Amino acid sequence: MALKDQIRHIILSNLVSEADRKVGLEIEGLYYDGDFRRLPVNPTDTFSATDLITGANDLLNPSDPFSYSLEPGGQLEWASGPSISLWDIQSQFNQHLSIENTLCSDYGLGRLYLSLEPMCSPDDIDLIRMNKYQLMNDLFRSSGMLGPWMMRNTTSVQVNIDFTSEEDANEMAFVSDVIQPLFSILFSNTPFMNGEPVGTANMRWQIWEDTDANRCGSLFSHGINRSNKMVSDYANWIQWVKTIFQYTPDGDAVSYNGDLQEMILANPDELESRIVSALHQSFTHVRFKSVLEVRAGDRPQKGAELSPAAFLLGLLTAPNVRQTVFEIVKQWTDQERKQLEQTAKDISFENTGPGNKSIGDWLSILGELSLQGLDERAAFFNIESERPLLEGVLNDLLINGPKTQQIQKAYQTAGGSLNQFLLDCCLDGAS
Repeated sequence: MALKDQIRHIILSNLVSEADRKVGLEIEGLYYDGDFRRLPVNPTDTFSATDLITGANDLLNPSDPFSYSLEPGGQLEWASGPSISLWDIQSQFNQHLSIENTLCSDYGLGRLYLSLEPMCSPDDIDLIRMNKYQLMNDLFRSSGMLGPWMMRNTTSVQVNIDFTSEEDANEMAFVSDVIQPLFSILFSNTPFMNGEPVGTANMRWQIWEDTDANRCGSLFSHGINRSNKMVSDYANWIQWVKTIFQYTPDGDAVSYNGDLQEMILANPDELESRIVSALHQSFTHVRFKSVLEVRAGDRPQKGAELSPAAFLLGLLTAPNVRQTVFEIVKQWTDQERKQLEQTAKDISFENTGPGNKSIGDWLSILGELSLQGLDERAAFFNIESERPLLEGVLNDLLINGPKTQQIQKAYQTAGGSLNQFLLDCCLDGAS
């Protein structure tokens, strides 16, 4: 079997029926001490991010379906267990909040509900002591200008969705890849950088666009654009991406000089595990593992953590609505898509999108379709409608603009220093 087909086989190895399709969320967060200093990443004589994840894991019950991990700049990542309904994931997230509140209360910690560190530069933040992340850091310092910001100073919400067939995987990937620029604008939550307002810049999108052009960006930017061949074309493309690391038999990450195809084939006895490792070394906004992972969402504000997932599920997992969206976006020309990806560097709703409609008009159209899709999901799965997880947040964003814009306006109105504004309005302790 050709390597492309073996990679494709791994991607499609966990197909489920439509009635059993589940979703999972990964939500990252930034944490600070009582004096509004980022927690040190590695163990020191003060409370660190390493202590934070240890404390979180100590408070987990054996029956809890969710888990924790630590990102390279000390961001704590909460990963839900897979569920059909977002209400089940909301219940899991509420359990996480209880753990988080305990830790914040016991150790005097604060949480910042922004997707970009507002004050520190990457040079101010340690890197976690894991060789995998050191190798990534070394590569990203040379592959783009903003990779260190991505690793140390950003947070996200990532949505994982089961496939029901290769056709389903192809169509979900195509639709989600086309709409990622719009999705990123709508949920932009990066108002400050280096102690200054960012204006209309969509900074987390810009950071990812300038991290490593060979493995980041859209699928479209890598020539993966045939709506009926997305999985196959992805399986072919990923072979030629530069390897960041390979795993030794002991599980250690070590450098490898070659592309991912060479790394995979270097040890035929470990073919499956090496393919899985290769799939984790792509950082496109939409990527294939054994699920579809959509990665372009900023970490939302408090209480709105599930809204990006609800927006995507309404568009991608309700068959009738997805077909409607598919018929719309497949009409967009290559030039319109290229322009849209550039336009997404700015959060203005007045900018022009495909078909000479404004970005705001397209967001309104997609938002209404997503709400219809959530109604369709509720009827199909016989679950409580997930519409409340999106509708209020969506209306606020469409009327008042992305949080990146809203928070900067609040800062201008408040006056005073940015540090004080963040302390008063954005830093949240135990609740």
